[in-house]
Amino acid sequence: MSRPPLLQTERRESAPTVTLHVQRGWFARSTWTEYFILITALLTLAVSVDTFWLSRAPSSEPAGTVGISQDAFSHGLRACDARGGPPFSVYLSQRQRVSVSGPPSRRNRRYSSRFNTTDSSLVTLIVNAFLWDGEKRVPDMCIVAGYGVILAVSRDSISLSQALDLANEYARFHSLPAIEASHVEVIDVQGRVVSPGLVDMHSHAGVSSAPGFVGEMDVNEESLEAILGAQLRVRDAFNPNDPFIPIIASGGVTTSLILPGSANLMGGEGMAIKMLSSSSKSLGVDEMNLNFGMNGEDDEPKWRYLKMACGENPKSGDGFPGSRLGASWLYRQRLEEARSTLYKQNEWCEAADRLSSQFQDRGHFYLSERYPEPLKDESLVALLRGKALLQIHCYQANDMEMMLRNKHEFGFNISAFHHATEAYLIAQRLASENIAAALFADHSIYKREAYMHSVNAGQILNQVGVKIAYKSDHPVTSAQDLIFEAQKAVHYGLDPDIAFAAVTSAPADLIGAGWRIGRVKEGYDADLVIWDRPPLQLGARPIRVYIDGFTAVSLPTVLQPPAPANPVAAVTPQLAATTSLETFSITNIGLLYANETSTFRDARLVVEKGIVTCMGQSCQIRGEAFDLNGGVVIPGLIASGVSIGLREISSEQSTNDGQSSSQDVLDGVVRAKDGLRVGGNSKALQFAFRSGVLTAISVPDGEGMLDGISVTFRTGAEGYSSAIIQSDTALHVNIGNSGKELFAQSISTQFGRLRSLLGSPPESSPFVNVVNGKLPLVVTLHDPSDITKLVYLVKETAPKSRLVIRGGSGAWAVADLLAQFKIPVVLSPSRCKPFSWEKQWCRSVDHQGPTAYEILKRAGVDVAISNDQTDASRSLLFEAGWATVASSTSGGKVDIADAIGSVTWKVADAFGLEPSSGVGRISVGNRAMIVGLDGGPIGFGYHVQILADGEFVTTNPKQE
Repeated sequence: MSRPPLLQTERRESAPTVTLHVQRGWFARSTWTEYFILITALLTLAVSVDTFWLSRAPSSEPAGTVGISQDAFSHGLRACDARGGPPFSVYLSQRQRVSVSGPPSRRNRRYSSRFNTTDSSLVTLIVNAFLWDGEKRVPDMCIVAGYGVILAVSRDSISLSQALDLANEYARFHSLPAIEASHVEVIDVQGRVVSPGLVDMHSHAGVSSAPGFVGEMDVNEESLEAILGAQLRVRDAFNPNDPFIPIIASGGVTTSLILPGSANLMGGEGMAIKMLSSSSKSLGVDEMNLNFGMNGEDDEPKWRYLKMACGENPKSGDGFPGSRLGASWLYRQRLEEARSTLYKQNEWCEAADRLSSQFQDRGHFYLSERYPEPLKDESLVALLRGKALLQIHCYQANDMEMMLRNKHEFGFNISAFHHATEAYLIAQRLASENIAAALFADHSIYKREAYMHSVNAGQILNQVGVKIAYKSDHPVTSAQDLIFEAQKAVHYGLDPDIAFAAVTSAPADLIGAGWRIGRVKEGYDADLVIWDRPPLQLGARPIRVYIDGFTAVSLPTVLQPPAPANPVAAVTPQLAATTSLETFSITNIGLLYANETSTFRDARLVVEKGIVTCMGQSCQIRGEAFDLNGGVVIPGLIASGVSIGLREISSEQSTNDGQSSSQDVLDGVVRAKDGLRVGGNSKALQFAFRSGVLTAISVPDGEGMLDGISVTFRTGAEGYSSAIIQSDTALHVNIGNSGKELFAQSISTQFGRLRSLLGSPPESSPFVNVVNGKLPLVVTLHDPSDITKLVYLVKETAPKSRLVIRGGSGAWAVADLLAQFKIPVVLSPSRCKPFSWEKQWCRSVDHQGPTAYEILKRAGVDVAISNDQTDASRSLLFEAGWATVASSTSGGKVDIADAIGSVTWKVADAFGLEPSSGVGRISVGNRAMIVGLDGGPIGFGYHVQILADGEFVTTNPKQE
């Protein structure tokens, strides 16, 4: 008999079964003695066969020759045991643990593994809290947090001694050191909202670190070999010293899922982190990991996270794929490779299990290969086994459907589609697949796949049962302002509890951590936020943030601003479409902010032939009367320095005017009026007009230092000839990093060029009109040193010129200089962030002292506000509202009239627009450019009720 071949890891048919056929008659004739002889012979034969096999099996088998080593065999068996685990759907259904009496059984291993338990504030008692725990709102609550977990949440009053007893009971239960009363901090929040820490499930903080140095851009690996880089890991690139980490925490974000970028089809493995600053606790990469310290004894699964991308981004590189066709094939090819590895692993485990049972500690002699675990497949195999949660960057419905086909073909689950601008178009399908959507509330039209975005998407998805989360995509939008996404979602109609859950409990569940974060419950991580005002109110900021029970942010307590008034009834009558009315009146106006000096209460306003003929309490009603029901009227808003009318979809050149060179500007041929297009189906124009931005100052898109001459026009105009308000408005120049080009390769060259152009302007160039004061010079720059140099350069070489500073992140630092020369500032963006070196002077709006707006106003500088992005025009009034958020700490230095003026009359003055145009002010005798709202006007929840642009009237315009 020869020895059977060694078992292989490929599929093999089972060995044939040998059946012994015996004639029954012989047994009938045999005696018991013959039976005994036969049995003895068979046993002897079996012993001989076993001895033969043992003699053939060597006592020591070299790995790779015959059999594998015992260590390799044991390693493989451990890997086989680790294949299992609950699928994500089971986790979601079981995440709510049943509470038991006594102290919480769970320990926060991050806390106990990383920190010294003798720190001064081990326990925090919060009393008189309005609790919003990610699911419901409950007033008059007490919360006790200690040792990194929430020890108690109760409507009954809890005293300091009771909190101390709770903490020490927990300490005894977990064999931790006891504490004294001096270690308990008691905070009376006086009815303020206390919530769980916010959870951002899509961020690139730490791999796209501030201030945006090339040397720290590690968000994508864009080599051709890595286009399918599922094996890449964020943890290997994450920078725990990213200066934005404490800034993000100051917005109430305590947990972020850090993902690779979207340049690759498979970007790699992400990492969930706690946003406790490295500088405050000397934390390394692994210590910031959400799962740090988990040992598997009584912990939930340590979920892994994979990032994939579909659509425009991964097909836009230099190589393959160049189409959705190629992208889909590469997905399937790579997934098939991983599935093949998974099959081989299962077959090895089946074989190893049989051999281990049959041969005990000698089973490794009968395997010729080690457990198959190619490193390149490891992450994808984890996905196919349900142990990694897949996050997919996917905008369009057809791209999502492609990924759903892959999901079913290869048997993996999808946690969420991210960005998902068209998810609402296939909402029922996503609901049936139990796939969530991670969205922007309002950020769109910057590329084709974002163009179908709807501000109603959250409502549509929620109505059919799709779980939604709002995310930052930091630094695309600042993670510090994650709450802003939820605020805007509520403004556009989403239920407040759903919106708040979308930045707390929903993303916590979707990253597999809803059993410990995203809610305020006993046994959960002590990640808590105390808000200065209700978190969905405009300007809300945390005054205290706890992460794992440790204070990450502590700001001075501020006065709670008064609650915003509820919107009034809608205007009547309603018009079916924009209507031309020769004469009309707006009645029952609660407040009319006409200009910087005129505010009327209980007023009326009359328009005849497009001209305002009366405003105040005594006006006689004429023509069609529109009852505003106590609402508010303000001048039409002005969007300045953007490309509305010149650019529709930024990434689609066919929809844009295009870029001009500095030489084109010097030749005097670059005027925005020549590239302007109005009317039609422009979403950029619709966004602006329907939000009350009746006027835009659009700037040509230059490629460096010189942009060209802007144009002022009516956003609601259907024809070009009626659109233009001021054809040549200002000359626009860039100083700083964005101005570097062949014409001016350095900042010093930019100043030199500007000095020459102002000192001796070329005869045909627009600088001739700048020097003689006929055309304002608008310079975009940020660094206060550059601003100072610019002011003196302009005043010395062209003293008649009218200088305007745009951008101005550091303008507050030279406010007195700007006031001395009466130079206005257009802050753009109004809430700047230090995303670049020259913006490091940004002052964050977070109650840490006066804002840039306040400092400039105190110095006597006229301050206006602008947005850089065309799709953000419909948020312009919100941005103006942010200018008022610090008034509770600064004694009301900035008020509602300031905020309105920053997007109306201050803009008109800065750009020198003629009062007769009606732009920026409401005044008798000038064109009617009027916005009526159902309240406010500063804050969320107030909507435009009536728009009047001359004789053209629109009611209740809807955003899409």
